[in-house]
Amino acid sequence: MKTEIILFDNHFLYLQALCCLLDKKGFDKKYNYQYTVNPDELENLVSEKSEMAVLNILGLSTNDAFTLVEQLMTVNPELKIIILTLNPDVKVIKKFFDKGVKSVLSRDTDAALFITALNEVIAGNVFISDETKNSLYNFICNLEDPNEKKFGVIEELTGREKEVLELICEGLRTKDIADKLFISIHTVESHRRKIMSKLDVRNSSMLVKFAVDNHLVN
Repeated sequence: MKTEIILFDNHFLYLQALCCLLDKKGFDKKYNYQYTVNPDELENLVSEKSEMAVLNILGLSTNDAFTLVEQLMTVNPELKIIILTLNPDVKVIKKFFDKGVKSVLSRDTDAALFITALNEVIAGNVFISDETKNSLYNFICNLEDPNEKKFGVIEELTGREKEVLELICEGLRTKDIADKLFISIHTVESHRRKIMSKLDVRNSSMLVKFAVDNHLVN
């Protein structure tokens, strides 16, 4: 009986192209494909027959991607997940691996490297490209440039949190932010606390300075 490969991308054409690549390499002889452009449908596609999931998370926030991985692995703890993304911060890569992801491939990945990663993961291995391996090594050994901006935590901000941060930096008061975003004052304060916690700052002045220094606002 064939097992399944779950595919997710936000563009149907790319999913079709990926299926063509897999067929060309003979994966259709062993696997059926299940695919969707809607991340909310993924959890329903995963079953005991699902061996692997290839997720292009471009367009998802980092937090949403982490949550998606957790949801899929709750349904099938044996699921082998490959993440396709741009060039994520090494902390983000490490967190994906901590959650059980088997490979994280950046935008420089070509078809040959992708198929290599696929075969390694199918074989039960974790696949790390040389570029990612060097980044992880430098991170673990604390060899990274001390002047490098730490964007990993920044990527964990949700879309709404980024909107709130932008308005805070524009000098708007809590009530003004609430009115502009059509949310309650309590919700604004909750977002503010979460933003400060994620960015490890203690007050609004430090928050604004951090945002400006790291070019988070226009």
